[in-house]
Amino acid sequence: MEEPFSLDLVFDPDTLETIEESPVAYVTQAFYRQDESHRPIAIKSASIQPHFSKKPHDIAKELRLLRKLSHANVIHVLGHGFEQATSSLHFWMPFIPYKLRDLLDSPSFSSYPSPGNPTQEHDAISFPILAKSLIYQIIRAVTYLHEQRIAHRDIKPGNVLVDEQGIVKLIDFGIAWADPEVHNRVNDLWPEQANNMCFDVATGPYRAPELLFGASSYDPYTTDLWSLGTTCAEFFTPLRMQSRYEDEEDLELDSDEESLNAPFIVPKSLAVDDPDAEWRRDSLFDASRGSIGLAWSIFKTRGTPTESSWPDFGLLPDANKISFQVVPKQDLRTLLPNLPPTTTPAHSDKRDCVDLIDRLLTYQPSMRLSAANALRHPWFTEAAPLLVPLGYTVASEDAQRVETWEGKTLVDLLLSKLQPSRAPVYNRED
Repeated sequence: MEEPFSLDLVFDPDTLETIEESPVAYVTQAFYRQDESHRPIAIKSASIQPHFSKKPHDIAKELRLLRKLSHANVIHVLGHGFEQATSSLHFWMPFIPYKLRDLLDSPSFSSYPSPGNPTQEHDAISFPILAKSLIYQIIRAVTYLHEQRIAHRDIKPGNVLVDEQGIVKLIDFGIAWADPEVHNRVNDLWPEQANNMCFDVATGPYRAPELLFGASSYDPYTTDLWSLGTTCAEFFTPLRMQSRYEDEEDLELDSDEESLNAPFIVPKSLAVDDPDAEWRRDSLFDASRGSIGLAWSIFKTRGTPTESSWPDFGLLPDANKISFQVVPKQDLRTLLPNLPPTTTPAHSDKRDCVDLIDRLLTYQPSMRLSAANALRHPWFTEAAPLLVPLGYTVASEDAQRVETWEGKTLVDLLLSKLQPSRAPVYNRED
């Protein structure tokens, strides 16, 4: 009789350690039994029972999709097993040591010297090179998924890791949507019909605005594009100093108004040498006050929707349940103080990253720049260089790539700003 599966059969039980938990899944780090390479492995585990899950999270669907995918910028599955006693599905992946979230929160990842560290002259040059490379790879991952008729539905910095070669890895497909005409959905835990889709997807400030107004029939690919634009914008938003023991809201109110558009924001109550202080990159939008608060945060930035900017807004189920003050669209450049100093200061250059972000953050979903077209944006194809990992394949219609810049590889630039993560975040609620 075949022995029931357990993780102890594959991994050294003395090395099994839970490193991340969420309400629906947990991630364990472990090492294979008798593996001389001593490579750490990340194991994702969750129940397949609906009463232990949360719509639309589905680990079986996640595993099924990941096993079909093969792309340098998408995490790949090494193995899997089902534990009958607990109705738990486990699948394991390479442990990826670096997190985009940690890079964004690093004060050295900026074109400007951080307070208390005025010797970052070289970063003013290397920062845009590194930012462009990582953004390009994230877009490559999303392009591939959409070509495979899969929408991730939770694009955010917390779901982007970077391996030792500088290759971006998109993770956490637990709420992904797959086209039923291409992908078998017979055994989905939470089947979604085209006219009855779950709108409680994506995370906080990365949620597309149509999801905030009860849309149950929407284009899942275009919600990815909005999340992608918000993620790209976060490379250039301010870094805010926070205390580990104070609420973010208190620190925001404590900041000088004139400093809010600075590359670094230090509240009055904190000192740059405070041992209990840490830097955190602001999101472009504020999701701290629920869906309505997030909608207002978006409108204050992108302008209150009008018939011309969002023709279909009035068709959303909850669009007319609340009225918002009419405010104009802001220039994104004023909200992205960590843009490189060479970025054009007006709406005249269609070749820079601000234009790319602006075209992704378009209200009307059908008008958002597709991921495939984003790869052909002049910021990648005309403004050199595009630094890529060693051996990284770039499609012929994409930008001319380089593997070294001023004698440095992408890994060299990354290592100067990152420390390996002990625990990759596979289910983080940003």
